[in-house]
Amino acid sequence: MKKQERLVNKVKRLIRQAGYPRHLNRYGPKKFLLWQLCLGLLIKEVFRLSYRRAMKFLEEFYDIKLHWTTLQKFRKRISLSIWQTLLKCTISNSISVAAIDGTSMQRSNPSMHYLKRIDREKKISVPVYFNTMVDVIRRKFVSIRHHAKKFGEVRDAYYLYEQSPAEIELIVMDKAYDSEKLHRFFREQGTYSIAPVKKNWAKGQYRKQLKDCFDYCLYWQRNLIESLISALKRLFGNNLRCLTARTQRAEIYMRLVAYNLGAIIIEIFY
Repeated sequence: MKKQERLVNKVKRLIRQAGYPRHLNRYGPKKFLLWQLCLGLLIKEVFRLSYRRAMKFLEEFYDIKLHWTTLQKFRKRISLSIWQTLLKCTISNSISVAAIDGTSMQRSNPSMHYLKRIDREKKISVPVYFNTMVDVIRRKFVSIRHHAKKFGEVRDAYYLYEQSPAEIELIVMDKAYDSEKLHRFFREQGTYSIAPVKKNWAKGQYRKQLKDCFDYCLYWQRNLIESLISALKRLFGNNLRCLTARTQRAEIYMRLVAYNLGAIIIEIFY
């Protein structure tokens, strides 16, 4: 089977698992199938192409003829729940060890090094922040919370845990996620959490337990989430081309779905 056919079958299987129909719109013209539009966005992110070049790629390799504005409008129209469902369909088994961390991506503006070199005082590049949860054992992204501006890490941890499609046994986090309420929430859900205690803030039952007996062997597995985030930026780039928060979120979600599909291939054949 050719590589083109394998990629098409993966996208079709992903949409079938999500339970979506062949056409996403109900009353509009049903000219293009849902898997064709998702395939176009997937190719655009994997090969770092523009809309016009992604359109030419689809026409040359898959014989799918569509206008580049069709992909642009589709990514702008698709809702958050659809992206969350597609990402959840790439996670099938239970999660024994999960890790939470945050990072940022640059906008497609001049780099900060260039702005510093020309002595520009006012910043024009505003980074995009997001917190994510990964499966440490299977090297997959489980959930994500995107923000156009910097947001509290502890509040995002509740959202990331609730969006997980599988049960989690252990969660490791850095010092920014140290909170007694957060530890209590995880224990009530049946999940053990590990995070370094902040200096002079060891208040509460679970924080005192972590300060007295901290398991560094389990906590060191948190370094794998930094490796996954670094691999994500090396594969798809460190910058985002989209301008609005809705399209930025769609761009990040498509990168995570593409990365998880590649992780599934490695898990099956290696």
